[in-house]
Amino acid sequence: METPPEEKIVPQFSIPKGIVGQPTYHTHPHMIPKGHLTCGITQMEYKERRDTLVNKLIAEVDNIHKNHVIVIPAARKQYMSDKIPYVFRQNSDFFYLTGCLEPSAILVLVKPAQTDTYKSVLFVHEKDAHAELWEGPRSGCSVSTQLFSVDEARPVEGFNQYLTKVTSLSKPGILWYHNDNPANLDIHDNIRSVLRHGQIALEDPQRALHQMRVIKSPAEIELMKEACYIGSQSVNMAMACTKPGISERTVDAVLEYTCRQAGAEHAAFPPVVAGGARATHIHYVANNQLLHKDEMLLVDSGCQRWMYNSDISRTWPVSGKFSKYHRILYELVLTVQKRLIELVGEQRPPLDQLFDQMCRLLGTHLQQEGILPKNIDGNDLIGRAYRLCPHHVSHYLGLDVHDAPLVRRRVPVASGMVVTVEPGLYVAPNDTSVPEEFRGIGIRVEDDVLITDGEPIVLTEACVKEIDDIEAIVGKHNL
Repeated sequence: METPPEEKIVPQFSIPKGIVGQPTYHTHPHMIPKGHLTCGITQMEYKERRDTLVNKLIAEVDNIHKNHVIVIPAARKQYMSDKIPYVFRQNSDFFYLTGCLEPSAILVLVKPAQTDTYKSVLFVHEKDAHAELWEGPRSGCSVSTQLFSVDEARPVEGFNQYLTKVTSLSKPGILWYHNDNPANLDIHDNIRSVLRHGQIALEDPQRALHQMRVIKSPAEIELMKEACYIGSQSVNMAMACTKPGISERTVDAVLEYTCRQAGAEHAAFPPVVAGGARATHIHYVANNQLLHKDEMLLVDSGCQRWMYNSDISRTWPVSGKFSKYHRILYELVLTVQKRLIELVGEQRPPLDQLFDQMCRLLGTHLQQEGILPKNIDGNDLIGRAYRLCPHHVSHYLGLDVHDAPLVRRRVPVASGMVVTVEPGLYVAPNDTSVPEEFRGIGIRVEDDVLITDGEPIVLTEACVKEIDDIEAIVGKHNL
């Protein structure tokens, strides 16, 4: 009987059975759908990303007739002490091109000038019974070729010799390698030594990679929707567990537990859980004070699921009821945030321009509430607003929390980008330029927004932010 078309498997893109160095749908069907290398992403998509990168790097006129060797290292393990490792987190660029979660691997793409094709070589740790006894399974070379759909897999120990040989045959040519802040210092000196022999130039592939990464594929968007939903529900639960007398650390623990219980690997970053005036310190992460009934609590948190991140900020009253002055400031920030989300869809501005719009909006609303003087305008008003919200209003979001940093925030946003929108107000306790009743309060409201051809989509919409909804949920769950 002929196999139905939807069940046909292309041999180049089939997942090997058995236990390998990372989850597969054979070993973890509850995590990875059939036909995918990682959750939501197929081997084909990873290969297409490699194809696109090679084409982008050679597309420039000066590069067309040159040999190209592209080296993208995985992250190596980091240790907190002696033999105790930190939780491993793969290098984002390497993961984006391979789907490989193993440490210290290396992707090499070799594109000779005289051919239209390139060769993909993945260096991995070979099978080793003793090492696997302590550290868990490895994929090894024989499986990695099929698993990661590369042309060839080799042991990492042979990387230096291979690179020396392939670059000597590629002169004159270009070695594409991110030289600043290298992902794996173990191979960095050897790569630098190859360059010292001359006739091969060093170029950085990261700008092209970030231009690719900032536009999310349909599969990536689905993964980000899930990460944003999990992160949203974790913040909702943190609100529900908030009561006077508990510690910031307890709220921190609720955030992490809820995210991990729902399928995230871990937090996207150390969360901010800042009660009272501590919220005026934008990156407060000590999270070690008790919460009092007359305070507001600012939380900035997110989760990572299959390498993709959410990033959410909410502020709510510890008592469950907004005071008069807390309500004024909160409604002000929320109104500005909603308008900025509208502007992202209506005007599709660069993020730097969105920041300027935030400062103007904050300044205008602060004047309307009598918090800033009526007799200032223009740059003076914008400057006063900036002093009360000194951080940017938006960044790209994806495999990294501050995703694709080499894509400048002065380029217009485009469909497929996911950006944060996060205005805030931070009034220090000793800020005498602001009426006393508003001092010592920090407020931020942040959502993750998908840019589309139509209206922007708020991926974190499940996280409550209206005053009535917040007051209906805070303190309603007993720990």
